Amino acid sequence: MEAQATYWGQEDHRQAQAERVRGYFETHPEAREKASQNAIEQWQNNDLREWRSEKTREQWTPEFRAKRREALQETYYRKSIEALKQIELTQGFLDLTAYQALRLATNDKSILRFDRFCQRYFGGNESQAREAVALYNHRVVGIEAIQEQIDVYDIEVPNTHNFALASGVFVHNSAKQGRDRHFQAILPLRGKILNTERARLDKMLDNNEIKSLISALGTGISEDFTTNTLRYGRVIIMTDADVDGSHIRTLLLTFFFRHMQALIGEGHLYIAQPPIFRLQAGKDIEYLYNEAGVGENEILSRAMHRYKDPDKVKVSRYKGLGEMNAKELFETTMNPVKRKLLRIDLTDAVEAEEMFTKLMGDVVEPRRQFIEDNALNVRNLDV
Repeated sequence: MEAQATYWGQEDHRQAQAERVRGYFETHPEAREKASQNAIEQWQNNDLREWRSEKTREQWTPEFRAKRREALQETYYRKSIEALKQIELTQGFLDLTAYQALRLATNDKSILRFDRFCQRYFGGNESQAREAVALYNHRVVGIEAIQEQIDVYDIEVPNTHNFALASGVFVHNSAKQGRDRHFQAILPLRGKILNTERARLDKMLDNNEIKSLISALGTGISEDFTTNTLRYGRVIIMTDADVDGSHIRTLLLTFFFRHMQALIGEGHLYIAQPPIFRLQAGKDIEYLYNEAGVGENEILSRAMHRYKDPDKVKVSRYKGLGEMNAKELFETTMNPVKRKLLRIDLTDAVEAEEMFTKLMGDVVEPRRQFIEDNALNVRNLDV
């Protein structure tokens, strides 16, 4: 059964079989006539018709009807926009009179009238429908080599994407390959962004990483900021579990806190929680995550006590997201079913503001005093 499903799941195999059947009946018209006659005779049987009616009623469950409606919606959209694009390419512009003539000529009921197409898929907004046609099935008309290689982020599907910030070339590749493209987009950042606690607004807007971030979110910045145009439901900071990763995360949090604070206040900002250890005992794999107020050694020790033979457990310490392949990164850090996220909130805005000023501001003395006061409390130091 599995081999058959694999074989018939390939379009070229189905097409080849369809051609064989078509060729057979073209060269054997008597077989077509016989099959037709048999069908006519069979459907004279009342029991057979009643059985078929009952099976049809069983098939048309609410779930089946919903799936069929969804499939029809996709078919209507695809055929209509393909026909509209054909007219645009042929006429040089979207000639609706020519489009209507094409509909009548083909007599294809799944090619919608333009007004119905606009209403069904664009809420009656004709300009959006025209833009969709203009952007549909773009063709490559030329290729121009550039010297600098840059990362890009995906065009979002409004209200469906999550938006992850990742740093490091390997993380970019793993995150892009591992994510679910239906609802996750990645904006790669090239290392540490500008410290926005100290920078003027004009300097920030000259920074490529900051500009990419503002453009991707679609919210504007500072006084022009609004979540009404936010393109993503969740903005997830995803950095390595080491000192550099913590620094990058702090720089990003500083930027969001100072210039997009409503993003935090409305619950859109999250921090991904990647695993810190991978334990493998035979075929069994377990991932260990950070716990508030608990040191890494204690986390590992408690986990090892659960194994009958700890000496045979292979332990891997993840220093960076790039150490995980695409599948591991998705399953441990990006999969909505299994991932752990820390939501950032403003439970005490005054205290948060003071802390950002102390740690990220221009005055050195408060930062030195904070380090001296808390140096002995450090549990994990990466040097």
